[in-house]
Amino acid sequence: MKDRVFEVSLIALTAAVLVWIVAGSVLGVLGYPWADMDVALLIFLTILIGLVVLIVGGCAMLWAWGKTYMARG
Repeated sequence: MKDRVFEVSLIALTAAVLVWIVAGSVLGVLGYPWADMDVALLIFLTILIGLVVLIVGGCAMLWAWGKTYMARG
């Protein structure tokens, strides 16, 4: 994975997670019928899932980038 690809991918992943968190929070506050649970719990789960995706996805991309980076040297 090239440096620029890693950079753009990590920025895109972060933007997607932020959109996920904001959209989940807004929809939770609006109280859509599919949200059959407490709003605070729904917002907490939305943030937790977003952070897990960001950490796991970021680590996977960092691992792939580091593997190619070490192969260059």
